[in-house]
Amino acid sequence: MNNSTEQTITEQAIRLKKEKVIKGIVCPSCNGELDLAEGLKTFNCKYCGTLLAVKGLSGTLKYYVPKKINRDQAIQKAYQWLATGISKASGLAKQSQITDAFLVFIPYWRVTADVVGWVLGQEKRTRTTNNRTETYYVDVEKKIQQTYDNTFSACNVSELGVNWVNLMGDEIKAVDFDTLQNEGMVFNIISSEKEITDYAETQFKNSARSTARVDRISFEHYNLVRKNVYIVYYPLWIIRYQYQNKIYQVVVDGEDGSICYGKAPGNNLYRAVIGILGTVAGMFLITFLGGFLFGANKFSVGVFVVAFVAGFALISSAYKKFRYGAEIEEGTGIVQTGQPQKTKSKQKSQGTGFSASVLTEAANNIGISVPFGIGNNK
Repeated sequence: MNNSTEQTITEQAIRLKKEKVIKGIVCPSCNGELDLAEGLKTFNCKYCGTLLAVKGLSGTLKYYVPKKINRDQAIQKAYQWLATGISKASGLAKQSQITDAFLVFIPYWRVTADVVGWVLGQEKRTRTTNNRTETYYVDVEKKIQQTYDNTFSACNVSELGVNWVNLMGDEIKAVDFDTLQNEGMVFNIISSEKEITDYAETQFKNSARSTARVDRISFEHYNLVRKNVYIVYYPLWIIRYQYQNKIYQVVVDGEDGSICYGKAPGNNLYRAVIGILGTVAGMFLITFLGGFLFGANKFSVGVFVVAFVAGFALISSAYKKFRYGAEIEEGTGIVQTGQPQKTKSKQKSQGTGFSASVLTEAANNIGISVPFGIGNNK
């Protein structure tokens, strides 16, 4: 194989990765196996030419992301996380003992849409004339055109702490529940498509409104186009470990090995040092630079205001580190963007392990048949 051929294959692989190719689609006419680019709703079979439509036979379309990280690799990733960071207890990785490690497939709603619209109103401006600053408003008309691609958990993830997952670049396949149940636990979907769609639409519109940056809005109108909703079962490794007779857990991404959620005991010495140094630095900014307050010009007052705000922020941050640093929570899935508003209160109380009530949610969720399809990507 020459260099040009290898380069062509590499470019095709990269392109297919970015397009999120869906594998495992079978033509009902000739039984030919097809690979589809995400976003197709109608297509022709490349073998027999039959025009096919993508449609789920039991409601919402369902897919899954294959796991690429095995159990041993997930445990190694967990140990690596325990060994990094000075905010965690000293010697945590060496003194911890893995008590359990198992794979789960958590359903996530994936909602993609384009928001287009207009925002009319007034924008605040300032101008300086003869050393006097004047604030005034001008009429503006802003065009909105934003693309969104978000994931929202479809089950109770309060014990996992993984509110959302990143599907960018992941391989997505038509769901096969027999395969998933043989590999790990499959959790049930407990939220409705309408609930998630309404919440996502509100979230997208609010986000689009903020991009306009109009101070006084007199009229606004938004439309969601190319909206698609479907379920993706995502692989997560649940690693539970024991440290000083207490159980903690780490959730490892089964696709790329990143830490989606991790809880660990904090370093008391680190907490004390940060608390003291932060308080001292904050008080220094407030008191020492407070001398600028007695200056005769606006620059002196401005310096004091900046110093006061910075000092207060340092003291507040140091207090939080000291007060809440007994346990450390980190991970890519902690961000509160993946649940409807009414369930956010449950998301905040993240436990230290898997409770029996959560484990009972795993079930044989068989509810879709071929042919499969997928919504439009962003």
